[in-house]
Amino acid sequence: MADIHQGKPSIVMLTRTNTIKISVEDPGRSQTINVQSCGEAMEGGARLTATARPLPDATIHNDTNWASGHSRLKGAGTSSCKLIAAVGDTMDAVDSEQAVVNKLYFGKGGVYWILMILSSLSLLVGTSSATLLGRLYFIHGGSQRWLYTFIQSAGWPMLLPPLFTYYCASSTRPTPLTFKLFAIYLAMGFFTAFDNLLFSWGLSYLPVSTNVLLCASQLAFNAIFAYAIVGQKFTHFILNAVFSITVGAVLLGLHSDSDRPKGTTERQYVLGFIVTIAGAALYALMLPLLELTYKNVIGKTNFAVVIEAQTFIAIFATLFSMIGMAINGEFSVLKQEANAFPLGHALYAVTLVGSAIGWQMFFLGGAGIIFLASSLLSCTLSTAMLPVVSILAVIFFHDSFYALKGVAMLLSVWGFFSYIYGGYIEFKARSAVEPGPEDSL
Repeated sequence: MADIHQGKPSIVMLTRTNTIKISVEDPGRSQTINVQSCGEAMEGGARLTATARPLPDATIHNDTNWASGHSRLKGAGTSSCKLIAAVGDTMDAVDSEQAVVNKLYFGKGGVYWILMILSSLSLLVGTSSATLLGRLYFIHGGSQRWLYTFIQSAGWPMLLPPLFTYYCASSTRPTPLTFKLFAIYLAMGFFTAFDNLLFSWGLSYLPVSTNVLLCASQLAFNAIFAYAIVGQKFTHFILNAVFSITVGAVLLGLHSDSDRPKGTTERQYVLGFIVTIAGAALYALMLPLLELTYKNVIGKTNFAVVIEAQTFIAIFATLFSMIGMAINGEFSVLKQEANAFPLGHALYAVTLVGSAIGWQMFFLGGAGIIFLASSLLSCTLSTAMLPVVSILAVIFFHDSFYALKGVAMLLSVWGFFSYIYGGYIEFKARSAVEPGPEDSL
């Protein structure tokens, strides 16, 4: 983002995803600046030509047809961008149809916070319902781990109606599926299927409350991977959050003997402990990889790309899971398992379908937060919500809740609020140095 020097004419381009501030050094010379994205009307990127006069004038050109395809923002009515031209302390807001003033909350527009709240709620409801229903399946005789791996990604068809509705309402075209993007989705689908298998394995051997608190170790892994892959900056608030939540997971490991479910051997319990930690590490790796994909391959054009990416990844994860089911011979025993389910056929189906819906809500919410903010925030929020699942497990499944488990929960909550407070302090410091509008979706 270019700096705006005091007293010099400048142009501020507000798109749906970016705020681009351009300082005009010479008011008498025309300048051309490449712009990555200019709303949904400019599919191939755009170029902004700004000529500073008594008030700067600007023309937006579509790179896909530079010779003839261009429209002057004032009165053209074809661009979805808003232009603010500033000379000194004077600001003129010009929209293609009308002047629009966006109210900002903590530097972000209202639509941003609506999407953030919806993504967070989807994350909370998804992880709570899916984890509890998954444990319900296993404690009542369900034993097909590849089936439950399949369930964790099989809910992708529920993403299609909102995606197609958005396409029709906004006249937005789907993101072109290039070979590079196809390869990324294929690899992410494989990692997702394998991670789902590890989680299914751990959930079949461990109580819900222990399983979800072990999953909290994903934050420590994610902090390392986010630093290495996307250059995530660390503050002492982030380090405090990572340390607190990691210590909580270690405390659970030191008190594992009294938490073993009936019918679970010591070997199975240790195996569940190990695969849950491994699954948390793999999930923590996938988050910054997805963030890198948004930044460098897909582009942060609109929220529809989140649903697109999640749909393709889930499709490939489902295919890999079906291969695992076929190799393990689980298709042939589904009817037998449904007949033996003590709660009946109907609740057997409801348990699996409900889990599928819950997992899609979880993955979509997490991906949405990555798109809106960062992989570290997504991992922090999902980790901070795990104590809620532990409490629900104590209520519905009567999981034991000893003192060290309570301490682990408090440490998770403390780590979450440490991260949130650190983000607030960072925002206040940034606002004091660089006042002005931020990006809005």
